[in-house]
Amino acid sequence: MDIFEFVVLSVCCLSIIYWIIRRQGMASVEGYSLAFLGMAMLTDNLNLLFDYFFRPRTLLLGTGEFNFRGYPTIVHIIALLVLMAGLFLGNPKPDPISRKFSKSELDFIAYTGVALAILGLTLAGFAIYLTGAYSGAAFFRDLDTFRGGGDPGPAGGFFYRGADIAVFGMALILPSVRNKARFIVILLGMFFVSFFLRANKGGLETPILWTALVLHTYNPSRFWSLAKSRIVLPCLFIALLGVGVKVQLLARDGEDLTSDKMTQNILGATGTRWGDEGVFRGFCQFINLLPKYHYLFKGYPEGINALTAWIPRAIDQNKKAQPTQGFGFMVHADAHTYPDETPAIGLVGSVYADDGFHTLAAYLLIVGFVLGLLRRYTAGRRSPIQWHISYLCFALFGGLSSEAGITDLIYTFILTFTAAGLAHLAVVGLCEYKLGSGSVPTHSVAGRGWRMV
Repeated sequence: MDIFEFVVLSVCCLSIIYWIIRRQGMASVEGYSLAFLGMAMLTDNLNLLFDYFFRPRTLLLGTGEFNFRGYPTIVHIIALLVLMAGLFLGNPKPDPISRKFSKSELDFIAYTGVALAILGLTLAGFAIYLTGAYSGAAFFRDLDTFRGGGDPGPAGGFFYRGADIAVFGMALILPSVRNKARFIVILLGMFFVSFFLRANKGGLETPILWTALVLHTYNPSRFWSLAKSRIVLPCLFIALLGVGVKVQLLARDGEDLTSDKMTQNILGATGTRWGDEGVFRGFCQFINLLPKYHYLFKGYPEGINALTAWIPRAIDQNKKAQPTQGFGFMVHADAHTYPDETPAIGLVGSVYADDGFHTLAAYLLIVGFVLGLLRRYTAGRRSPIQWHISYLCFALFGGLSSEAGITDLIYTFILTFTAAGLAHLAVVGLCEYKLGSGSVPTHSVAGRGWRMV
């Protein structure tokens, strides 16, 4: 494959991704997922072209890198078209997720956010207690072990997501905040929780992105006023610094944090995700190697895992590990493999692994149809606000992950809708709504408001 063919395939795939995001909206489940896939593919392809023209010796396969991405890109194109067909069947004319809400509706959203923040911080506190991280010197490494299913583990993923729930809850408060000082305080609280209560590399990028999407959804005028201000670039710079510091805190080498080390941390962490040896190349490597190792996926393990991953190990004592555990040789550019690691094979890889195009078509049609129905009934114009909040939470939590694929779809659905439902019940229990229904259709609340009991 020559460069021209590579560029044509790349442009076609990226155009379909852009079309889906434009049609469905960035804050939709599929839009949020494909935005990350699109960024991974775009940065990979641009970096590959740059290396080819200016640093050809750095290419692992030389000019073969173009052919290496050819067939996987075709698979991605077909998968995206199938997903779009499923979404169309489920919801041919999706209502915009972003809209203008009244003051009383923004108050309801803010109260729900407060309840979610309290719930999330409580769960995060349990995670820290269960790990014993509060008493250890390796706080972040203990949390990272807990997140990965290590000791004490059966419910680790559940409690660990408490920080995400808290950050999302605080983001819901922001659309109703008009005082700049309070807005900054809440945003700093999001930064603190996301950075210090999560073991993910970085942590500051999540509050920035979620704040933007929540504001764009519930208070578009506030979003555009911030987007036009000079706050965007400083926030991105802070997010990059957060990546460098967090990588150092997670490291086990004990080296001092210098400017050179900070640069190395940032470039290393971002390169493994966005570079030409990052996640998109990993997806391509998996698809290219699958014919040789397809025997490892007999019995439709990805499909079965997607249906059963939500069951806690405390209930299913014999719960199997994820199908790709220890499969680093199929994903990583240097083929390194850790026995307990579960490398991400991507959205397309997760549906392609079981039986090629047969399961790709079946899984994505079903998933697209279900997501279309979910969008219609929870995020439509006549949907109660609490369902709209649940849908947005499900989307931002990566219900359809660009990396994990369909694996955590049911688990994330149960987690987000349960958390948002509990928050709604708490708000209804503490507040008396003048409509008296406990749900707030977006077309019938003009002139109404909330009063604390």
